[in-house]
Amino acid sequence: MVDDAGTGGRPRVDDAGLHLPDGFEGSGDVLFDGHHAWSFTAEPGSPFVPWPKRMTRWLDGVSQVRVVSGGVEVYAGEVAFGSGEGRVRFVDKDGIPVMIDKWGLLQRPFSGRDGRVVEQMVEMTERILDVMEAECGVQGWIAFGTLLGAAREGAVIGHDSDVDLAYLSEKATPAEMAVELWDIARALRRHGMRVLNKSAAFITVVFTSPDGGMSSIDLYTCFYVGDLLHETATVRQEVPRSAILPLGELSFEGRMLPAPADPDTMLTVSYGAGWRVPDPSFRHEPGPEVTDRFDGWFSSLMRQRRDWERYLADLAQEDDQGPSEAAGWVADRLAATVPDGGDLADVRVVELGAGNGQDALHLAGRGIRVLALDYARQSLRAPARRARRDDLPADFDHLNLYDLRDVLTRGALVARDRARQVLYARDLLETLEPDGLDNFWRFASMTLRAGGSAYLEGQALSRADAAEQRAERGGGRLHPVDPRVLEGRAVRAGGRVVHREGFLDAAAAVSGGAPARWRMIVEWPTREDQ
Repeated sequence: MVDDAGTGGRPRVDDAGLHLPDGFEGSGDVLFDGHHAWSFTAEPGSPFVPWPKRMTRWLDGVSQVRVVSGGVEVYAGEVAFGSGEGRVRFVDKDGIPVMIDKWGLLQRPFSGRDGRVVEQMVEMTERILDVMEAECGVQGWIAFGTLLGAAREGAVIGHDSDVDLAYLSEKATPAEMAVELWDIARALRRHGMRVLNKSAAFITVVFTSPDGGMSSIDLYTCFYVGDLLHETATVRQEVPRSAILPLGELSFEGRMLPAPADPDTMLTVSYGAGWRVPDPSFRHEPGPEVTDRFDGWFSSLMRQRRDWERYLADLAQEDDQGPSEAAGWVADRLAATVPDGGDLADVRVVELGAGNGQDALHLAGRGIRVLALDYARQSLRAPARRARRDDLPADFDHLNLYDLRDVLTRGALVARDRARQVLYARDLLETLEPDGLDNFWRFASMTLRAGGSAYLEGQALSRADAAEQRAERGGGRLHPVDPRVLEGRAVRAGGRVVHREGFLDAAAAVSGGAPARWRMIVEWPTREDQ
């Protein structure tokens, strides 16, 4: 049992986590043998902070541990973890040093990466800026942490892990600004770059670095409303235009890159007057006057994405990974539809919410061609590697059900495949907000309207059970979903429910009964049958 009753002013660190002094509040950083491995935020009134699940794989051996908050050392001492043999080393499979940030996400800080990574990042930055100006008539500049590193030392900040860029939009409305950013994204894609849309004012270019890890460059839209500068969803402050334009230059990793005319002013509005003093635990905490405006203007294509990515990363550390029972159910049902002597070569399963990819691998192992799609960005890398290694007929990619453009584009591409389409979704529908659920049925209608079927399974929960389960296991929000309501949605999308399991128990669960699982199969008639 974890002792979280306080430490009486004597902090300690052990296998369970951090036992902080009574009254500790705010954020801090944990260093192992000088390596910044984790940034945390303590819950108010709780002196105990457990290690994230994904950290436990590295917590074996001895290390000199330091806990620092706001430049103050909270704890320092030699600690033995697990077997106590050897030294604790936070490195990934490629030998790249890693850290867990304040949001619980795995990062690869510059301080531990090959020098070629930074060189490539700068070259990619210059390419992006060139494309923006040449094809879109937009001048960008280094911003946020990148501008901070350039202004301090002319180099990357050791605990940072990406490059930040921004540009000033002169468009009159948020809708026009969104179109402008999509145009920039399309131009970058034409030049072979992989671009992720995160909001209508924020995109990310991702690529593989020379050391085998992933790297990214963020691009943010900035604009004025009157005299107030809006700089992504963190700044809404009176800043003279002369602080930005005309752009100047700053030295960054041996290159001269475009920078705001007055870096001091721009860094002060983002980080405060003390920006010259490094503070790894700093985090932007804008008020609702900023975040509510940005959400209304530009929405977000990352709703709860970090929560689900953190959940899936934790799940990957568990020993009992394997396919769900539902994957076997789907494979058996599909096999039963094949005439004697036939095979499943003309069937393709499109799995939405593929999670850790284990169901997709199981289906592919049964000889079924699979396209596995998920909202999370990292969880499908491992199953994709295994599919390539074992020559399995499975492809893995991303789909954002909160991005209508992504849904329509992916839906059109899937519908072009002449195979018999089967849509498979397990434990997905209860995780979706209303617009995401609408897009799910839109995707189903697009991809199955020429004939196909959907195999769906979910967990019905009361509102209280949904909140409790999320608190226990992490992940994004869960919602009470009655499959009888989903049946109505399926019919309106052009389908017909031909198989039901657990509907009555699920309806009782939503009304306050015990959690229950349900299944349904929905069929869309072929054109000949219509």
